[in-house]
Amino acid sequence: MLCRTRKPNRRPLISLAVLVILGVLIAPVPQALADSSNGIVRNDYFVNHKSIEPLYEQYNLDPNVLIHVREVVLSGRERTAPKDGKVILFLHGYPTPGYIAFDLDHENCSMMRYLALHGWDTFALDYEGYGLSTRPPSMDVPSDFPESKAPIHSDVAINDVERVVDFIMNLRGVEKVHLLGWALGASRTAPIYTIRHQDRVARLVLFAPGYENLGLAENYRGYEGYFNITVKVITINPSLGDWYQLGAKDELLIPGVFEVVRDALLDSDPKSDELEGSFLVPLGRLVDMLRANPQFDASKITIPTLVIRGEYDTVATREDNKLLVEELGSDVKKYVEIPKASHIIPYEKANVQFFKAVKDFLEAKSD
Repeated sequence: MLCRTRKPNRRPLISLAVLVILGVLIAPVPQALADSSNGIVRNDYFVNHKSIEPLYEQYNLDPNVLIHVREVVLSGRERTAPKDGKVILFLHGYPTPGYIAFDLDHENCSMMRYLALHGWDTFALDYEGYGLSTRPPSMDVPSDFPESKAPIHSDVAINDVERVVDFIMNLRGVEKVHLLGWALGASRTAPIYTIRHQDRVARLVLFAPGYENLGLAENYRGYEGYFNITVKVITINPSLGDWYQLGAKDELLIPGVFEVVRDALLDSDPKSDELEGSFLVPLGRLVDMLRANPQFDASKITIPTLVIRGEYDTVATREDNKLLVEELGSDVKKYVEIPKASHIIPYEKANVQFFKAVKDFLEAKSD
């Protein structure tokens, strides 16, 4: 992990609930972690990439960064070219890095392991500024970069996805990948990447997206200039109360999962101790979401697409998600609602039902 070591300034606390790659492949560094109990292998790659984050050019800084990519796969398939094309890349949402969102090491909360056990080669990235990927220096000391804006806007994240898709296609010898985006990853990154590179995406899953209506986050439209110019980076103190605002309830959650997620989020930020149990998140992608309405032109997506949400989700509303499905340009499109579930289904008791619904859609034969 590359990051600055200077002590960051304190930033305003904003509720998690409302904030709601081939030129040349340059030697990634794999770190294999085997789970012999079920034949699963996890590899962590750090992929070299030239960032398009404006900060680097603006302040004449080195733009070369590392993007963390988690791979979860059945043992023996790590270097194979799957003839069935079962390769999927997960794109995370606002505050939670990919490896925590999709491969949480707690009971059956890992969607990546679930799909790997069903023969899928699964990958998840951390965008720049998140998790184990390089953080722009303005995240640690924004006062050193007074003319900069909030880091990691959508185009930076989408450029990260382009680099990682190239990496996966080269690693696996495939011409297309499947994509799944969660929350902000479903609202912007996954669909916008798909519109730009439809020939590289086999099927698309949008989990808990905002399209025209952002549900709980609608109240924060109009603050995007403040977030982009004044705040730039926020400090989040993980709170179970934030999950409740996203529609979660105690009876829905897998026991102990909040504590595991909280600890993983704090471990992902080397400054969390100095931040007194909080972690930093760049605001660029959130600014873009608050500015856009709709988030993308759904009519331009023509590949098979699934829109899926939890019954109690307060961010991805039923009406908005059904509108999105109606406006998709795909001949094959589907809406699924998981009962007794919220915005954070992977951490809830309904998660296997959710995982299976996604798997069934990905494996369905097109008409």
